[in-house]
Amino acid sequence: MKMDLKLKGYSPKTQTAYLGYMKNFTRYFGRSPAKMGEKEIREYLYHLVTEMYLGDSSINSAYSALKFFYETTLGRDWNVAKTPHCKPEKRLPVVLDSSEIKQLLAVIANLKHRAILMSTYLSRIEGE
Repeated sequence: MKMDLKLKGYSPKTQTAYLGYMKNFTRYFGRSPAKMGEKEIREYLYHLVTEMYLGDSSINSAYSALKFFYETTLGRDWNVAKTPHCKPEKRLPVVLDSSEIKQLLAVIANLKHRAILMSTYLSRIEGE
């Protein structure tokens, strides 16, 4: 799997994360992941949700690591319908009010950076 991750050009952080998830998956069942399948994958993901209380992004990372291992490294089919993953959480952007914008601009020493941010937030500052 490590070789496959490198050959596919995954970042070092992703490689470390995926290998860690596979190591934990193997430890959880105490046997080779090559000898396991959908039943164990579903059980492990359920364990991460209900007992480990991991967030959606961590569970999706574990899902992706397992999917990569079974599809790429072992060459097995991955049935997405039988092994669902978490829906991504929708987040609203943080909107600064005019006093927060003024505080932000007041502490920026670099003139170029300040000009960029001032032009970005100009309508918010003038809208008072």
